[in-house]
Order: sequence, then structure tokens, then C-alpha cells
Amino acid sequence: MIDAILAIKSVHVLAAAAMFGTWLGIAAFVLLAHRSGNTSVVAVTAQFAVRLELVVMIGAFALLLVSGFPLAAVIGLSPLDEFWIIIALVLYAIVAAFWIAIVRVEIRIRNLAKQAALVGAPLSDDYRHLFRVWLALALPILAGMIGLILVMVWQPRLD
Repeated sequence: MIDAILAIKSVHVLAAAAMFGTWLGIAAFVLLAHRSGNTSVVAVTAQFAVRLELVVMIGAFALLLVSGFPLAAVIGLSPLDEFWIIIALVLYAIVAAFWIAIVRVEIRIRNLAKQAALVGAPLSDDYRHLFRVWLALALPILAGMIGLILVMVWQPRLD
């Protein structure tokens, strides 16, 4: 039994680490590329960011959900009867919703930056507006991911 708990918990923790670490890295590189003001740098960075979002982040989000319920079951918890698991699920849903929105913005940023780089034009006002939207979405994602990790570690209870 302990082997099953260790295996599932390891997958769950590694998925959380991959989600948080990958997203934090993506956000840092997108921010640094924007600050460079270089259209080509923004275009290449946005291309890589979107690719990582769609491969690594989708995998991490899925693994968290797929491993969380079996983990609760194997350690004898009923997920919807545990206050901290409900909080984690709500935070997870909020982070996922904001993340879907930010990926859509990143795709638009990638397309605008790529087009500008191909013709040697500077980044447009549309790009700058989208970057502000991206930044406004990034902060709640960061807070939500930190909150998720804290809830998973702390496991607050009502009793």
C-alpha cells in the first residue's frame, strides 16, 4: 500500500512542480523578451512559449487532476468531503481558466510578433495591448499556483 501512495504522490508532486516551474520560466522569458523591445526576440520567444504551454503545461494540468483523485482514495480520503481538497479544486479551476485565456493571448502575441518580424516592422500597438492583457492574466495565475501548492502542503481543515 505504501508503494502505491509513494508512486501516486510522486507523480502528483512532480506534476505540480512541472506546472509551477514551467509556467514561471515561460512567464520570465516572455517578460524578458518584451522588455528587449526586439521584434524577432519576442516572436521566437512567443513561439517557444506557446509550444511549451501546449505540451508541458497541458500534461502537468492533466497529471495533477488524474493523480489527485486516486491519491485521495488510496490514503482514505473522500475528495469532496475534505475542505482543503475543495479549495484546491476551486483554485485549480481558476488557474486553468486564466491559463486557457493566457494561452489564447500568447497565440495572438506570437502571430503579431511573427508577422512584424517577417516584414521588419516594430511591434504594434495591438501587441502592446495584448501584452498588458497577458500581464494582467499572469499575476492571478502566479498567485493561484502558489495558493495551490500552499493548500496541498498545509491541508487546512474545518474541524
